[in-house]
Amino acid sequence: RSDLLVLFGVALVVRVVAALSVGYPPYTDPAYYAMIAERLATGHGFSAPVIWSFLEVGGSLPADPMLPVPSNGHWMPLTSIVAAGSMLLFGANPAAGQIPMIGLGALLVPFTYLIGVELWNSRSVGLAAAVLALFAGPLLLMYPTVDNFAVFGTAGAAALYAATRAVRSPRPLGWLLVSGAAVGLASLARVDGLLLAVAPLVAAWLTRRNVIGRAAAALATAGVVLAPWLIRNLQVFGSALPSAGGHTLWITEYNQQFSISTQPTLESYLDWGWVNIIGSKLEAWVEISGRTALLMGGIFGLFFIAGLWLNRRRPELVPFTTYFVVMFVAMGAIFTFHASKGAFFHSAPAWLPFALPMAVAAVGPSCIALGRWWKFLARPATHRFVLVVGLLGAIGLSLISSVSLFRIWEVARERDVAAGEFFIAGGHTADVVLYADTPSLWQVSANPAVATPYDPYPVIEQVARAYGARWLVVALRQDATIDPLGLWAGPEAEDQDGNHADWLASEPSFEADGVRIWRILDPSEMAGTP
Repeated sequence: RSDLLVLFGVALVVRVVAALSVGYPPYTDPAYYAMIAERLATGHGFSAPVIWSFLEVGGSLPADPMLPVPSNGHWMPLTSIVAAGSMLLFGANPAAGQIPMIGLGALLVPFTYLIGVELWNSRSVGLAAAVLALFAGPLLLMYPTVDNFAVFGTAGAAALYAATRAVRSPRPLGWLLVSGAAVGLASLARVDGLLLAVAPLVAAWLTRRNVIGRAAAALATAGVVLAPWLIRNLQVFGSALPSAGGHTLWITEYNQQFSISTQPTLESYLDWGWVNIIGSKLEAWVEISGRTALLMGGIFGLFFIAGLWLNRRRPELVPFTTYFVVMFVAMGAIFTFHASKGAFFHSAPAWLPFALPMAVAAVGPSCIALGRWWKFLARPATHRFVLVVGLLGAIGLSLISSVSLFRIWEVARERDVAAGEFFIAGGHTADVVLYADTPSLWQVSANPAVATPYDPYPVIEQVARAYGARWLVVALRQDATIDPLGLWAGPEAEDQDGNHADWLASEPSFEADGVRIWRILDPSEMAGTP
């Protein structure tokens, strides 16, 4: 018990320091979740004054374009709900929304220790795994943000833990119901939380008695938790999961999901060709394998693979290993272009509390096995050396990746602030803006804003006219010289169809390092232009 308290205290300090080092929502996701939380805390309900992507409104230009819009047409609500609760107590601002994320992110560290002690009967395994969980690559910086890392991780890890307890319990039904409820909560944080349902299903099967009844009870519990939100979506959007479909399943590149002029279909996906389809999925699996190693601290990624083999006959671990395999396969096969852009990182906090102690526990047996060829590795002192050096390397890897990520965030933040200050200084905060990262701009200037679609320029102009947008903000990524749409060049820009952005003013109204703001011409001005 003292170990748990000490680990939680240390983790809490580390999470607070990480939160203080990033005193703003650093990218689109936390900016959006914090914005919706603020709207909830101030009585505006589930509504958004910006459109972060047209996925939010059905993947096309609505027949009746308007702002604000009903929120969470694409992303799930639990993160904002949790943050809003904190904002009601401490003020409607992103910093208040971070408080529960700090607590939940810290809680995962002693929870990882607990799993190590319970399942591997070793305090040293638990402590080493807790150290890895404390850092976990770039999650060191990500956990305290108003994003779904901590919320999904807590609910997802609870679902897996309850499933393992069900396998070991003489009375498994209670644990299965807890696992089902946690699956529902995790799915309210991320829609791929539905994959966690395999854990209680496998656990029910392993109990060997009343399998169908117990599995149905677990799924029903998850359904009860999810039902209010799904009913809300049906009432508001006409669909339980309104953004599920072609823009997720049948895209052939990541940015294609942000187009409103094309609708990806199975037919168009198959036309891409089997070589491209299979190649893209293999590439995704290779990339997320590397990310697994990063999250686990480098060498422990290899020991995790060994641990999966060494523990293959332990029934209580089957719910976890089944989930991990299903999730890993789904990330490459279904979420091919989303996995490498963040989806895999977002899923990791649920499975790391099991994977990390499994990897640590495999250090000794793996070295002993390799000791058949190199006797040095069979010595217990060598095992301790490998463990300590591995932990130091994991800490270093986490710090390096976190610093690199922080620099990217800082550059983006500077450009958001520069744009926002232009609108504030000029009294333009009520003007509608086209921008790629509308929630981040809203956090600075509270401008109503619409995402710039990934489309030819005439379509972008159509969106601007539909929403009465007056400004276009173009911000470059770190070290980039042009944006993905080429609009950095303003009216001189030319899209892939040869169209020019002639609906933009001849010169930017504002320019700073990596950001330009272009005024969108009225149709009358364009008509008067020779």
